[in-house]
Amino acid sequence: MDNSTKRRRALGRKIFKRHRNLWVYMFFGFVAALINTVVFMFMHDVLHTVLVIDNTVAFIISNLASFWFNHKAVFTSNVDHDHNIWQKLASFFTYRIISLIPDTLIMWVGLSLLHWDALIVKIIDQVLVGIFNYLTTKSVFEKQERSIMKRVHDRLKKNTESK
Repeated sequence: MDNSTKRRRALGRKIFKRHRNLWVYMFFGFVAALINTVVFMFMHDVLHTVLVIDNTVAFIISNLASFWFNHKAVFTSNVDHDHNIWQKLASFFTYRIISLIPDTLIMWVGLSLLHWDALIVKIIDQVLVGIFNYLTTKSVFEKQERSIMKRVHDRLKKNTESK
């Protein structure tokens, strides 16, 4: 193995290690999105229930799975031990309920107004909502080192001391 190959591999390991939570979240996020999509499509195409009910049931089932994945497999370092599982679950679902609004809106617009295929709309929906969910989920499971205001204060103090 030549030096450039070794350097590329070392760089790849370094990037994966630095962004481990994101990569693992993307894998389990894909699994949760798949659960959401399968439940939605089953209810929509087989049971022929109302769109809002389809989407909400799929949301609940996939987010229970997502919480478990995140708690057990994704956020395993820098973990928030100050809050118990029930506090994390409440916080997690608070953020996720916020994401249910655009989730349902995207589905409604795609199916009712644009008359697109349900599977295509659900895939687009899961990608868009998944980005928001990663950012909020990270704040639930990871220990927050310092508040934003504390970091700004420290940065300003550092800048004034260096002048």
